[in-house]
Amino acid sequence: MKFLSWTCQQIFAFQYHKKSIEKVRESVNKMQPKAIIAIALDTKGPEIRTGMLEGGSNKDIPLKKGETIRVTTNDEFKDKCSDKVLYLDYKNLAKVLQPEKLIYIGDGLICLRVDKIDDDSNLTCTIMNEAGLGSKKSCNLPGTDIDLPAVSKKDEEDLKFGVAEGVDMIFASFIRNAAGVSEIRKCLGEEGKHILIISKIENMQGIKNIDEIIEASDGVMVARGDMGQEIPLYEVVVAQKMIIAKCNQAGKPVICATQMLESMVKCPRPTRAEASDVPNAVLDGADCVMLSGETAKGDYPVECVSTMNNLCRSAENIFNYDQHAQEIKNMGKSSQQAFLAMAAAQTATICGASAVVVVSEDGR
Repeated sequence: MKFLSWTCQQIFAFQYHKKSIEKVRESVNKMQPKAIIAIALDTKGPEIRTGMLEGGSNKDIPLKKGETIRVTTNDEFKDKCSDKVLYLDYKNLAKVLQPEKLIYIGDGLICLRVDKIDDDSNLTCTIMNEAGLGSKKSCNLPGTDIDLPAVSKKDEEDLKFGVAEGVDMIFASFIRNAAGVSEIRKCLGEEGKHILIISKIENMQGIKNIDEIIEASDGVMVARGDMGQEIPLYEVVVAQKMIIAKCNQAGKPVICATQMLESMVKCPRPTRAEASDVPNAVLDGADCVMLSGETAKGDYPVECVSTMNNLCRSAENIFNYDQHAQEIKNMGKSSQQAFLAMAAAQTATICGASAVVVVSEDGR
């Protein structure tokens, strides 16, 4: 394991994160030989959520396929969601959507089709599948460009906390362009200028602007969870391979994440598909593969880390580094530093060197 990530959600106070970070650092310092484990802070990012169910009910309200529901941004209904009216907290919703567009609620469990834009704050939609509606559920608008700020008020507070705690990197959620990365750097300020920004690519806007995002970021994460709701599922693997290849060419670290060993949340062993997914990400050229729910809420966190480690080692044993280097060369223009690094890597391979020592001015 090389890093640990904390997700900044409303349900956890800063004190909880602070104690967790301290506990990790204490454990790392006791390890022999001493390990190097980075600490990452995962921001909430720009998001759209539903309101509260009417009456504050904790039980999901059943939605019936084919029935009509009114989606509104009118604050009068933020605590009055029902099977007839659904509040969303994005004021420009009616401006960015058109008829036939889809709205996904609750990690894609509910699908609504837009039938009509009634006015600036109301839309008439059709429920496309039967499901239960709860309070404060996430919302995705596949194929729709949204204009939410890259850094929310909550993000600003979280970033200040990250700087104070000396985290090593920020996982910036829903980055759509280079300007979003710049906003986060501005929030980190002079004190946090050493903190690396890993941009999470989660929607079509991020995919379209991937070149400028890679250039502005210290690294990139292929965040397949929300991406799988924002673009067709069959295009996720294409996006994954494209982003990894572009990061390899640019010499920027790239992480592949989400549901890599999802079945191990409840099972001690992965599925055969998962046992292929992880090595294939490595063979694509990913520098890192990441566990999330598997270790955050799963029944077998240690087994998950061990399994992923074994799968990665298996892939690395058959990784063709010479072919990989040649593919990067063939992709196009590279910097002088990149050519020097390639020459050093090739020399190390030929002579069977055990390690490559790089003399650096700043360590980055």
